[in-house]
Amino acid sequence: MNIFDKYDLVDVDESFEIPEKPKTGLVVLVGSSGSGKSTILKEWGAESVDVELNKSIVSLFNSDEEAEKYLILAGLRSIPCWKRTLESVSNGERHRAEIAISLSKGDAVIDEFTSVVDRDTARALCASINSSKQESLVLATCHRDVLEWLDFDFAYDTDKRKWLDRGLVRRRSDIKLEIKPCEPEEVWGIFKKHHYLSGKINKSANCWGVFYNDKLVAMTSVIAFPNGNWKNGWRGHRTVVLPEFQGMGIGSRISDEVAKMIVDSGGRFFSKTAHPALGEHREKSDNWKATSKNKVVRKDYMSDRKTKEDSYKRTHAHRSCYSHEYVGGVTLTNEEVV
Repeated sequence: MNIFDKYDLVDVDESFEIPEKPKTGLVVLVGSSGSGKSTILKEWGAESVDVELNKSIVSLFNSDEEAEKYLILAGLRSIPCWKRTLESVSNGERHRAEIAISLSKGDAVIDEFTSVVDRDTARALCASINSSKQESLVLATCHRDVLEWLDFDFAYDTDKRKWLDRGLVRRRSDIKLEIKPCEPEEVWGIFKKHHYLSGKINKSANCWGVFYNDKLVAMTSVIAFPNGNWKNGWRGHRTVVLPEFQGMGIGSRISDEVAKMIVDSGGRFFSKTAHPALGEHREKSDNWKATSKNKVVRKDYMSDRKTKEDSYKRTHAHRSCYSHEYVGGVTLTNEEVV
């Protein structure tokens, strides 16, 4: 007996009408595995993007500038990760990197969107896609929860074979964070490998842990200006967000919150960063004012002296950083220098 006769199998016509692709906007194809998402993508002209697994992630782009742009756009903001290969990073990091690579090559289609990541990472990735404001992008996924997190323009249900009414999709509110003071050495071991500068933290830093649903997801710290350079003056020290929560704006939010707390108490708060996401947030925010050293190469750091401070400065002498003071409604009466 033919095995197919044994199981009483009959041929089923699985063909279906391909929906017309919207010309622009964020489009989501959502449905169970085998419901036709890949077929629709193929008919819409999607092509696979081949990448080399044994090269550093940053080298998979045409230039460092392109890599920085698209990796940050995809929410992969843990810069040490950029030096690693796709084979050596986590599933979530690899998924973000592959999305960045696809977008850099002009591919406006992402298949299996969030299929290989946990749902916290999925939510963060959706936030990254929302903030990227792509003119035209198609995401295909079997996970319906992304509809609650994405600012999509069109969504097609491949199980029901129909376009969904955007107004009837339930939207989830912004995530709620809790910030608690903590000792630097208690949390730094968790975050240091994700920071783009040294693996050290100043033991005298004031530090806060950031919690989402009772899970520690980020930290930020500040230190006082040395030698009384500024009365009650403070500067940012380390701000790090775990990779699976990057792209949700958590780093900017907690930095703003701590800066506001210091200014509201009568202090002044400055921050210098080479991280483009955090720096660009401050460039666009009315709460921050650029200082005279903003995006300026610090030639005054090129000292030949051998002190610990001068050694640190020489390390940063050729780095153009974002430099800002938090004003948050405060009127400045004297020139800031940082």
